[in-house]
Amino acid sequence: MSTTTAMSSPFGRRLRYWRGLRGLSQLDLAAAAGTTSRHVSFIETGRSRPGADLVTRLADVLAVPVRERNDLLAAAGLTPTGPVHPLDSPALQPVRDVLERVLRQHEPFPAWVIGRGLRFLAANRGAEILFPGVTAMSPEQVVDLWFGAGPYREQVVNWADVVRSTLITLRRELLVTGDGEVAALLHRAEELTRDLPLQELKSGDDGVDSAAMPVACPILRVNGQLVRTISTVMRFDHATEVTTSELRVELMFPPTKRPRPPSADWSAATHQKPEPGTGAHRSASPERAFPATGAQGAPKGGVLLVCRAIGLAVARRIRLWRVVLVRGSAQ
Repeated sequence: MSTTTAMSSPFGRRLRYWRGLRGLSQLDLAAAAGTTSRHVSFIETGRSRPGADLVTRLADVLAVPVRERNDLLAAAGLTPTGPVHPLDSPALQPVRDVLERVLRQHEPFPAWVIGRGLRFLAANRGAEILFPGVTAMSPEQVVDLWFGAGPYREQVVNWADVVRSTLITLRRELLVTGDGEVAALLHRAEELTRDLPLQELKSGDDGVDSAAMPVACPILRVNGQLVRTISTVMRFDHATEVTTSELRVELMFPPTKRPRPPSADWSAATHQKPEPGTGAHRSASPERAFPATGAQGAPKGGVLLVCRAIGLAVARRIRLWRVVLVRGSAQ
């Protein structure tokens, strides 16, 4: 077999890519997968064709995601084992039920369902009020809005720290998946933040020491007050279906169980003011969740007002930001 033919093996190229991405030698990979380095070499050069069992063992050692594992199997001429369903399909109803329950029960605090590459798929009521319209944006729009100059940058006191953390998250996602779309988003974000001093955590302009927090989470400015947050992520770690394996749920909390005085926490807004002359309270915007059922539940008192106040401020700045972009493109 000629060198040109040997180097043209689709599976061999993919296996060599993942092995290089994980920093493993042929010997290391072979030992962990229960085969020989000679066999791995033959597979990579196309001189040998692997069976489904060996492909699975190699993918396990290389921690290949479900979507890319399907690609490996197909490249070897085998049938992919990971089913692929859209999130709104009947097959993923149990997954949607879990997600909707998590979004609903996390009220009044914000929560988002996010897919691979910053695709915001759903949000509960608090999240949609806090950052309105994010679930309708493309990943490129989310990157431009979050990493570029504009409303989010003005609203988040420790913006540079949070952006640095988000860049690390994108780099980690690229390392895990090798996804070209994620690579393009990362490049877009890095271009927008090229001139920013992101090498180390720094205190905000208001004397906020974000380095004192154990994680880098947004500290929001609303009506002259600071609202601190802390976030965590939920995943389906044992997913065997492609869409489910790529989902994560971002859950935002107040940083303390018992909020401190209004100047630094979620209870910054104390009570709802009635509409003039009616005694009725203003109603919040409905949440954007899954089209089939939607998450229910109403955020409570102070948290709702904080989210709504921030959301209104962000929405105003988004409108101005878009006007500036349109005018700039027309010139």
